[in-house]
Amino acid sequence: MKFGELTSREAVLDAISECDGLGRDAFLAKYGYKRARTYRLLHDGRIYDTKAIFGVAFGKQHGSPLRSRDFAGGAATVVPVFKRLGFRVSEVRHPAEELNVGATYFRKDLLDQFGGQMQRGIWTPAEFAAVFIFSGKSGEKYGYRDGWTEDGVFRYTGEGQTGDMTFTTGNAAIRDHRENNEDILLFEDLGKAKGVRYVGLFDIAGWEYVDGIDEGNNPRKLIVFSLVPLAGTIHSLIEPSITDRSTGSKISLGDLRLAAYSAANAGKSQLKSGNALTSWRERSATVRKYVLERAKGFCEACEQAAPFIKKDGSGYLEAHHIKRLADDGPDHPESVAAICPNCHRRIHAGEDGEAWNKMVQKKILAKEKRSVDT
Repeated sequence: MKFGELTSREAVLDAISECDGLGRDAFLAKYGYKRARTYRLLHDGRIYDTKAIFGVAFGKQHGSPLRSRDFAGGAATVVPVFKRLGFRVSEVRHPAEELNVGATYFRKDLLDQFGGQMQRGIWTPAEFAAVFIFSGKSGEKYGYRDGWTEDGVFRYTGEGQTGDMTFTTGNAAIRDHRENNEDILLFEDLGKAKGVRYVGLFDIAGWEYVDGIDEGNNPRKLIVFSLVPLAGTIHSLIEPSITDRSTGSKISLGDLRLAAYSAANAGKSQLKSGNALTSWRERSATVRKYVLERAKGFCEACEQAAPFIKKDGSGYLEAHHIKRLADDGPDHPESVAAICPNCHRRIHAGEDGEAWNKMVQKKILAKEKRSVDT
């Protein structure tokens, strides 16, 4: 089919009207569609599923509705048609922006909205840069023992019901989430038919093997992750530059860069000794200090001077993780920018936020390339 064949705004309005009359789920069931996960049609303050409305509207104009398997929905297909006909289409926000911390959800609804793997404890939705992890007592029969440590780290047991756990599928997704530019979302299972409670965003501090058992009481090795809760998405102040404690002299940008790259690559390794939270904080601070020195007191987005000087004499800039929602954690130097509060809010909440973020990403990559070349 040619997407340009849908030319009638009235046909779209008729499809919307039918959806209103039947109700969203009944409308989708009637025509064999699923809920839209990446783009939604907005009309008169209500949300509609772009692909389903397109397919039904096509039928109202040409006599026979399209089936879901007949065409692909998305930015390159149905979205331009709706915009050309005067409708507004919005991209579905990141799951962490859609969900409310402390609220209860049902897995089926999460699956419909975001996608995932229903029967697993770790979901990797194809359309979103996110890893959903579910923790509950049902895993205890497989030797799982999740919970909080005294210093506020959440210990999460990986997936795999029999034999030694390995770094495949969900376990690999958690370990490599920063490298893959994905955010970890933790849910607490409240029990059968009670749903799951969204706990919030987390970052990996490390992992280790521990002795455990399976359902048949057979010994095996479990992978246990140490996860650090992140307070929010826009709040991370970049700390001032550091000095060499032995000499009191300022550490060079080159040395800070080497330390930052080392810190960024250390988080996915096995924990050897010491406190996971302390190590995570130190690695995060190392990356931030390099990024601040790289910025030289100027916003790495708009290139204007920091809006004010802090009491320690450094310019006020905030850490922005270019490729992930959360602005905490020892991310890669190529993925962290030091930006002013105005640009930070613009990226997260502005109409042109996505384009502004892509511009920042290009600037940071160029800066890091120059550092390598010199």
